[in-house]
Amino acid sequence: MADTVTGNPTIGAYTGPIDLSRPHFVGVGGSAMSGLAQLCAARGALVSGTDAADSERITALRAAGCKVEIGHDPHAIEGTSCVVYTTVAQHAPEVAAARVQGIPVVHRAQVLRELAGRHLVAVAGTHGKSTTTGILVAALRQLGQDPSFVVGADLDVPGSGAYHGSGGLFVAEADESDRSFHFLEPAAAVITTIAHDHPENFDGLDSHLIAYVTFAARLQHGGVLVANADEPASSDVLARVRRLRPDVRVVTFGQSVRADVRFGPVDRHGWQSTTEVHAGNGRGVLRLGTPSIHHVQDAVAAVALLVARGYPIDTATRAASAFMGVRRRFTPVGAAGEVTVVDCYADHHNEIAADLEAARLLAGDRQVLAVVQPSGYARVRTFGRQMGAVLAVGADCTIMLDVHGADPIPDVSSALVAEAAIAAGGHVRYATGHQPTDLVAGIARPGDVIVLLGTGDVSGLAAPILTRLRETAGQYV
Repeated sequence: MADTVTGNPTIGAYTGPIDLSRPHFVGVGGSAMSGLAQLCAARGALVSGTDAADSERITALRAAGCKVEIGHDPHAIEGTSCVVYTTVAQHAPEVAAARVQGIPVVHRAQVLRELAGRHLVAVAGTHGKSTTTGILVAALRQLGQDPSFVVGADLDVPGSGAYHGSGGLFVAEADESDRSFHFLEPAAAVITTIAHDHPENFDGLDSHLIAYVTFAARLQHGGVLVANADEPASSDVLARVRRLRPDVRVVTFGQSVRADVRFGPVDRHGWQSTTEVHAGNGRGVLRLGTPSIHHVQDAVAAVALLVARGYPIDTATRAASAFMGVRRRFTPVGAAGEVTVVDCYADHHNEIAADLEAARLLAGDRQVLAVVQPSGYARVRTFGRQMGAVLAVGADCTIMLDVHGADPIPDVSSALVAEAAIAAGGHVRYATGHQPTDLVAGIARPGDVIVLLGTGDVSGLAAPILTRLRETAGQYV
């Protein structure tokens, strides 16, 4: 098995006591880091942080009492009790200075473990972590609980992805990308789905399977593992976990007749999806304001966890139906000139295919226009052809932007994705700089659906595209 190219943070990790009275977060504006910083502040810590650029999340952190500086500075860590980092920031000047000064350097997952204590519900999986975590939070609140949580995305406004609750549960995403979820010791865990991803860190599906088995094996004694019954990879992991940890209670979900919590056909009309969910001899109806079949699956995973915790199936489905969405997870941004713009944090070909399928349902016989900002050079090198293939099938036209990411790789660019799409019969237009706005508005017609795809700043195009659409409304019949 290949180890992480970026460095496995569990190897040589700090093992002493973690003092969170004055933590400093490097890259504090990131979705997960900002959430942890916000929770520390809510618990009375003097929180500081640095980041390369200002953002709405940093504004929210400052409003919560955190001291945040823009620009990396080794002097910013003076007087701190520990320095918190992510794997991508392991070589930041603040981290290097902390090591020289003997200040404990701890990974963000170690801080999550510390904050959660013995009550962590960890949501892992290649796809659907943020959505499933958000659904769990919404459902638990609907059931009268007040859980603490950290979601790797904003639920609505910036800074809403974390909350310090008064209840006993702590619900959080478990990040597999660098194997840092191996720091966690959850009381319960959900594995939504497993596929090859993060090619800079994993050399194939087998290395993912080993990583997930290791994660599940760290469940507390008598813990609960919820996993997907519909895919072979998850079944493989479950078989191994059952041998390693017979004390762990396994609950499966999916459409398979073997699933403990199973859902039937999904009725989708516009932005509404409805399905029946069965557990034992009981049944419930799940109603969600999304056309995404994958979000329905995520909701059933959340329902399975609730059932495992003793809630009747009808109560669990009704509570999960309160979910209102997570930002950038097939999120409607607005409409202008009868054209709908949807924002999607999709960077894997499976995610792109799922979002385009949902967009096609909305568009009907009109166009689906995909504005694509491929994420990461290693990802494009490994998955670029698959991305192109699903774009050719799912989009009537793809507007291709440059790759978003650091560490360019020779001969790897968004052209690899575009050429694959064209070879598969797709229609592609290239755009750089400020051209996407005019280009997209010039192609769009009433009834079309524009899907913004990527983990970078592609979502920033939503507002100017809508403005341009309003300006051009009425020009086309």
